[in-house]
Amino acid sequence: MAQYSVYRPWAAEPWGGLDQLRREMDLLFNRFGGASERASDWRGVFPPVNLYETADEYTLTAELPGVAREDIHVSLEGSTITIEGERKIDYASREETSLHRRERQAGSFRRSFELPAAVDAERIDAVHRNGVLMLRIPKSPEAQPRQISVRAS
Repeated sequence: MAQYSVYRPWAAEPWGGLDQLRREMDLLFNRFGGASERASDWRGVFPPVNLYETADEYTLTAELPGVAREDIHVSLEGSTITIEGERKIDYASREETSLHRRERQAGSFRRSFELPAAVDAERIDAVHRNGVLMLRIPKSPEAQPRQISVRAS
């Protein structure tokens, strides 16, 4: 009867195969839906955002490192707020530059968020500071909670 042996690269070093596994997983994810080599094909979720609500307003923060203020556009249509823009990465000279590693993605982005209540479009405030965009979106007076007084009969 023939005997088969199973190749176990981690048998000699318990953690030795993890680096190779990580590299292979990175290649797999990059090939199927991860970051591509061309900026126009980038499919990542950018920018990452937080959206939270208080009694009076919604606050949306978006991380936009490396994006200039003039390259950010915010719009409101109905109860949908949209953030769009472009992150540009310049190299000294394409002909003289040899790129060894590319992890920072460049290109256009667009994200939209449906807000659950009506907002006061005239009072929306947008501030871009230290690579973070902060939108303060006041709720319309009709959407804000109210106290109803109870009177005696």
